Amino acid sequence: MIVIPIGVLIAILTLGSAMTALYIQRRLPDAAKSDSVRSLIGQISALLSLLLAIVLGQLVATSFSFFFTQQANLNNFAAQVLQYDQALAQYGPETKPARLRLKEGIVSSYNLFFVQRDVNAAALTVAKPLKDSAAIAAFLVSLQPTTEAQKQAVAKANQYATAMEKSRLLMSLDVASQGVPWQLVVVLAVWGIAIFFGYGLFVPRNPAIMTALAFGAVSIGLAVFLIFDLRQPYTGVSRISPAALEQTIAFINN
Repeated sequence: MIVIPIGVLIAILTLGSAMTALYIQRRLPDAAKSDSVRSLIGQISALLSLLLAIVLGQLVATSFSFFFTQQANLNNFAAQVLQYDQALAQYGPETKPARLRLKEGIVSSYNLFFVQRDVNAAALTVAKPLKDSAAIAAFLVSLQPTTEAQKQAVAKANQYATAMEKSRLLMSLDVASQGVPWQLVVVLAVWGIAIFFGYGLFVPRNPAIMTALAFGAVSIGLAVFLIFDLRQPYTGVSRISPAALEQTIAFINN
């Protein structure tokens, strides 16, 4: 997945800038190593570190919030599917074929997003939920309730069908709107590279320093990875839990 190479690339570039600075510092004239130069570069590095920490922290927090919101949306959608199925069951045996198709559709979606690892992004667009909602609406209109219980069941089914449609559309639209501007990623990478270059200019070259720089670079790469990956809850490495959908599949059409 593209999110992994992005994180790895930023970690490599950040660490590479520090290694380059360690190499350059041996060739710097003494005037370039004075206390005033060291202080100026230290202050600039501190400023960039603060900016990077604020922006990275905000983006990671936003991505986590989106991830858990999508988890809540999926759980809510699963509950609405069960309620819709129960409303159809209350109508009578005439709805059995529709309930079977509903279960097949939920199983198909489950397999697509939680069993397969390579998911076509087109599956997350609003095209499929719009098509499904039109089919459900046509089916509900075709029902001809004759008893008060059946009329109430149809009313409930229409209510839950509308809620299902809204939830599914919101899930698709939210995913579509969660892209991270590439310009921002470039800025974050430049800040990280500049910060670690400044670190490498004046620190001694020893295993402890090299390990600390490597750990810091990997941490920045992981943060960028999280920003991207958590915004892809159905296609990324860290996917939301399908437990609610599994419960729905187990009890639907029973």
